[in-house]
Amino acid sequence: MYQKKRVAAYARVSTDMADQLHSLAAQIEYFTDHIRQHEGWELVEVYYDEGITGTSVKKREGFNRMISDCEKGKIDTILTKEVSRFARNTVDTLNYTRRLSQLKVNVIFTNDGIDTDDKDGELRLTIMASIAQEESRKISERVKWGVRRKMENGYVLGYSKLLGYRKENGVLRIVPEEAEIVRRIFHEYVYERKGAYTIAKGLNRDGIRSVRGGVFRQDSLIRILRNDKYCGDLTQWKKCSTDFLTKHVVWNQNENPDTPLISIADHHEGIIPRELFQAAQELLDERGKRAKEGMKYSCKYWFSNKVVCGKCGTHYSKTGGKNTNNPMLHCSNRAVYGTEHRISAYGKPVGCDNIFMVENILKTCVRYVLAYVREERAQIEKQLLADIREIQKHAKKVDAAPLKAKIEKTYAKKQNAVDLMLEGIISKEDLKRQVEQYDAEIRELTTQIENGKNMRNTHDRQLDAIREYIAQIKATEDMDIDSTEVYGEVVREMVVYDDCRLDVYLHCVPFGFRLHYIKGKKPFGKMQIITVDECTTI
Repeated sequence: MYQKKRVAAYARVSTDMADQLHSLAAQIEYFTDHIRQHEGWELVEVYYDEGITGTSVKKREGFNRMISDCEKGKIDTILTKEVSRFARNTVDTLNYTRRLSQLKVNVIFTNDGIDTDDKDGELRLTIMASIAQEESRKISERVKWGVRRKMENGYVLGYSKLLGYRKENGVLRIVPEEAEIVRRIFHEYVYERKGAYTIAKGLNRDGIRSVRGGVFRQDSLIRILRNDKYCGDLTQWKKCSTDFLTKHVVWNQNENPDTPLISIADHHEGIIPRELFQAAQELLDERGKRAKEGMKYSCKYWFSNKVVCGKCGTHYSKTGGKNTNNPMLHCSNRAVYGTEHRISAYGKPVGCDNIFMVENILKTCVRYVLAYVREERAQIEKQLLADIREIQKHAKKVDAAPLKAKIEKTYAKKQNAVDLMLEGIISKEDLKRQVEQYDAEIRELTTQIENGKNMRNTHDRQLDAIREYIAQIKATEDMDIDSTEVYGEVVREMVVYDDCRLDVYLHCVPFGFRLHYIKGKKPFGKMQIITVDECTTI
């Protein structure tokens, strides 16, 4: 009994753009009609993939389903438009056509005029597949070049939505209501010393949702805290593919000159001050380091992660004591390695003999400092305003216009020198010397422009920081100096020494306070009385 040849077709487009999808529909219609017009052929199916690159077959569901049906004996012949539609990877093309040949399935490339059943079919296929692969490489390089130019010109690529921003035509625009959420996250992390898990839990509790409408998670909070877009900078190409064939994406270590990290400072309007962003990075690094050392970060107490040993620099942590009214803290280095100073087997200094500390001393010293700041608020503001005037007085304004004009003139001289060499007026050696001189002048002028810009940005950041200090100083007027909740928010760090000295640093002033305290006699059944007898600024 006569049996018709079971024929399938495969079509693919590399993007899901409207015009490409129209092309895909046209391919499907063409193959359907083409197969039905042959009396000896029977249409099995037109398999297809849309928006999928041809450099690898791993993610091509339609292609893989077609191969599976061939293995099940459902197909005798496959039609496809051209080699580049089948695969742009030479190895994949040959491997699959050979595999299909073993299954008695031939592949016909209609536009290329190749049938794998022909004697010279594999030779011609190898040549065409190599050409397709090379074309894919060239396209990849052209696309990569275009992406790099866009990035260097400040065009923002990637997601259109970012908490606090929306991307419009490659430009970031602030979304005010979301910007407040970003400010809250950074404020709670840096000033209130909350962890990412605690912040996420608080946002979800308050019914605040992420930019995609989901709940906040610890890892998403870390990504927000690490994103330099929030301070006005732009870093792109953070991830890149290893090669155009595998499309394997990895974190960019800035090792490949073809895909460098593209960073632009002060690219757009930031949501938070640069100083706050830098403080968040330092805190993230510090907590990450502590986590690697096995010291889990906690924000259960107002003093959590704020108390530092004045001898070895290690953080203090709460002991296992049961006194909840006046918790005791000890140097983590001492707790783990004891009081003997020595070098560990890994070459690390370990051991510390610094004293234990109780919360009552910390509270007394912080209350004293806050009372001092409130009392001397006017004098502190006056000094900070004087600092502003001093910065403005010494800020040198660099006019970039004449420097840019000099650069243009130097470029013109450089071109003129080339013309003189071509006309035979000067030699190649003379041209080389002149070009080197002009290039040195251009580098010097460019450096002057960049230095001027950097100096101006530095002054602006210093002024912004001092103005922020003044605003926070004014806020101390209504502050409850007996509240440990307030202590947790305003205290940046406390340094413990073993001679009844304690250094206190606040977020609201750019200097610290060194206090000397006295331990009074402990009344029976009551907490020990602590008094501060000396306080100096440092």
